[in-house]
Amino acid sequence: MLRVATPLLSVANIDQSIAFYQCLGCNVVACTRDEASGEMLWAMLVNRDAIPGGDCEPIRLMLAAHGGVSHEERKMRPSFSAMVWYLECDDVPALFAQLGNGGYAPEPIETLEDGSLQFFVRDPDGYEIAVTGGGTISD
Repeated sequence: MLRVATPLLSVANIDQSIAFYQCLGCNVVACTRDEASGEMLWAMLVNRDAIPGGDCEPIRLMLAAHGGVSHEERKMRPSFSAMVWYLECDDVPALFAQLGNGGYAPEPIETLEDGSLQFFVRDPDGYEIAVTGGGTISD
C-alpha cells in the first residue's frame, strides 16, 4: 500500500526555489550536481519539524532544474496539469508573516467555514501553495 507521496517540481532556478521552500520550513537533505559545472540539478527537501516517530510527519519535496523552461511554456505542453499543493501548519499567521517578510507576497488569510485559516502563495515558478491550519489573526 502507498505510504508517502513526494511531488517532483520542475523549476527554472533551483536555488531560488530552495530559498522559497526553506522559508516554508524545509531543508535540503540530498542533491545531485552536474559533474562539469557543479550546478545543482536535483534536490530533495524535507520539513525541519519532522522527527521520526514524532507528532509531525515528514513532508518531502523534490526539485529538478529544467533548463529555464517558463511556467507559461510548461502550460503549453500536452502533459501539463495544474496543481495546488495543500500544506497544513499549526500557526498560519506566523507562516504568512514569514513568507511576506521573505518577499513572497502571499494572498490574504481567509477564515474558512470550519474556523480554520488559509492563504495561497505561489513559488518562484508559479506553483500554487495553499497553507491551511490554525492560529490567531491579530488585529
